Amino acid sequence: MYQSQQHLAQEASNKEPWLAVNLSRILPGIGQIYAGKVLKGYIILLSYFLLIGIGGWLMLNSTGNALIGIAVLTIAFLILPIWNLFDAHYSARSRNSRDFESTRKQSKDAWLAVFLSGFIPGLGHAYLKQWLSSILFLAGFIAVSMLASVLKGALVFLAFYHVYVSAPVRRERSHRIVMLFIAGFISISVVLAILAIVIRQFVAEARYISSGSMLPTLQVNDRLIIDKMTYQFSIPKRGDIVSFLPTEALQKQNLHDAFLKRIIGLPGDKVQVKNGSVYINDQPLREDYIGKDEAPQYELDPQVVPPNSYFVLGDNRNNSYDSHYWGFVPRKNIIGKASQRFYPFDRAGSLIGK
Repeated sequence: MYQSQQHLAQEASNKEPWLAVNLSRILPGIGQIYAGKVLKGYIILLSYFLLIGIGGWLMLNSTGNALIGIAVLTIAFLILPIWNLFDAHYSARSRNSRDFESTRKQSKDAWLAVFLSGFIPGLGHAYLKQWLSSILFLAGFIAVSMLASVLKGALVFLAFYHVYVSAPVRRERSHRIVMLFIAGFISISVVLAILAIVIRQFVAEARYISSGSMLPTLQVNDRLIIDKMTYQFSIPKRGDIVSFLPTEALQKQNLHDAFLKRIIGLPGDKVQVKNGSVYINDQPLREDYIGKDEAPQYELDPQVVPPNSYFVLGDNRNNSYDSHYWGFVPRKNIIGKASQRFYPFDRAGSLIGK
């Protein structure tokens, strides 16, 4: 009787290595917690979120370092998760009995099939040599790839469930565990999707430079971080490089993509361009950011910037479609402030004061 209870306890302590891997795929550290390495799992989970927070701050904050931020985020989103998968497998495998491991390796692993299905639906079925199901899921994935991403996600989750329940050997007696796994996967995916939308809408977004209108400060194909938080608590300042939605005048010209220019005139300023210089309130504006040969070759009669509006120019003064052509930018059109250049790496860094 005692030996029977001891055997049952030992069996209960055995953990599925590939289930641990799948759990850690949802969030780093979860697989280690499942495998009984609770402290280690929480340390990994905390490290993951700390790395994301530190990397995000370095990327978004104007005083941060974009290169270091990229390195930290690379660790958070690539290096740590990959290492974590291997460690989750080892953490579960190392505590299992020899008999359990021997039995586990004698047949195709249902949780390995689930893991493979997460890459491409049908791959797990191919591992199980269920060729018809593999072809059907792969064909379905290719078909829905051209449709809404929610359909692709639904097909992946269906593949998770189907490949698990169709595996010839499963050590769990019910489908509950795979349903809980799928529910967890869906929950984390939804939370991350909502978080990504919130960040892009209210915190920051990445943009690239598609024209030479901001030369020499910004070059074609530069990648920037647009900070959307700063102007929630402060007003735009002269010299800020801002991203903004097309004004009504630009929309009438069928221009709908965001623009990127430098603020020159603030509300109430009198702006004039004459003799190759910009004048603000009858005083020449010092502009160290424009090229030596880029002094404006055009004249602009004095204009007063309306309330809640801004006068913007490109640093490449003679090759920029800006306020001296189409007028002022309303405050409501401003998306955010260019805070960091993160690519190319040799010119990465803060754009504040540039």
